[in-house]
Amino acid sequence: MNLDSWREKYLSLVPRLSGLAQAMPLTLCGLATCTDAYLRLAEAESLFAARNRKAASLAKVLQERAASGIGGELLLDWPEAEEWIAANLPISSWGLGGTGAQAAQMLTVLGARALITLEDRSQRQLSVIHPDVLVATEHGLEKRAALDGTGSSKPAHYIFEFSVDELIGRERAKRSTRVIVRFADDQLDRDPAFVQVSVAQASQAGVAVICGFNEVAPAALAAELEYTKTLLSAWQAQGLSKIHLELGGYEDLSLRDQVLSALGPLISSLGMSHSELREFGVPDVATAAGRLRGTFGLDRICVHADTWALAITNNEPERELESLMCGCLLAACRATHGKVAIPTGVPADAGFQKPPYPPVNPQNGGTLVCCPSPYLERPKATIGLGDTFLAGTLLVN
Repeated sequence: MNLDSWREKYLSLVPRLSGLAQAMPLTLCGLATCTDAYLRLAEAESLFAARNRKAASLAKVLQERAASGIGGELLLDWPEAEEWIAANLPISSWGLGGTGAQAAQMLTVLGARALITLEDRSQRQLSVIHPDVLVATEHGLEKRAALDGTGSSKPAHYIFEFSVDELIGRERAKRSTRVIVRFADDQLDRDPAFVQVSVAQASQAGVAVICGFNEVAPAALAAELEYTKTLLSAWQAQGLSKIHLELGGYEDLSLRDQVLSALGPLISSLGMSHSELREFGVPDVATAAGRLRGTFGLDRICVHADTWALAITNNEPERELESLMCGCLLAACRATHGKVAIPTGVPADAGFQKPPYPPVNPQNGGTLVCCPSPYLERPKATIGLGDTFLAGTLLVN
């Protein structure tokens, strides 16, 4: 298929997206929800001029990452960071954080039903969640709009965004991306109502998404995995067969392997970015993804990059290709607008590059499906693109 044909194929999806969403059964989205603060790194002059030792350390790491075109996540032990940032740096806006929560937000905007886990019910947290996103309460499923904010907010995540060629400190950014900075480890949400309601609804749900293990303190990871295994087993006992783990980036790869060892037998689907896949040390994408799929007996594994996406799957190839394209289209639309939005077309300034594999290709007892994504060299924002992509892939399953 030539690249111009891909644009036409994407355009044919646009009028169908809302219908696909409205036909979906309930989606369960856990296990970590948070608040994100967005900052433009090129506008953070105070950070690069700071005499505060922790601020200077953060500035150095962010400059190095921008110069190398590396996004991902960063943990810095700096308990006073929130106060320092509030006093010294311009926060562009506040948004919803957490892969499952952001996927739920996108699905809800399209007209689907999605339930999120929500331990922090403060006003700040509620303010960034779409009014129609579903939350569990003692009364069952309720829309977020029905909740009143209570309690204090847990620490936010700080998203430092930069665009290609922007001057970051003394270096030019190599690529448009973002770095998610946390100043404390997170635990998974402890939301008893979500546990109770999600188990009760599992037989009616279409798929569950879990994430957030890469933000857990190493000492707490084993306990968090046991908690998760109990919940996933309860879902499966009620008949839910489709459980997707979005992997995330790990600075300590042994922790990633601990997560996969514990949860691999209980999930049916695994997703990650291209950079996260490269951390497994196998240069060829198809080989690396195929080995992971075989190791854990997955129905599918899904990988997204800047200019393409692929899946190795047991599912029907044309449906899987459409699933990938829905994800790519929604992510490109978010990149264009800088926020969750319903596509009205393919972004005018998006280009297509030749993907690394054919659209459909048999591979080790399954099928490798691959497509180019509508790529914007200078997106308005890059945060949440992978989470939005994930939401799109759930529309067709």
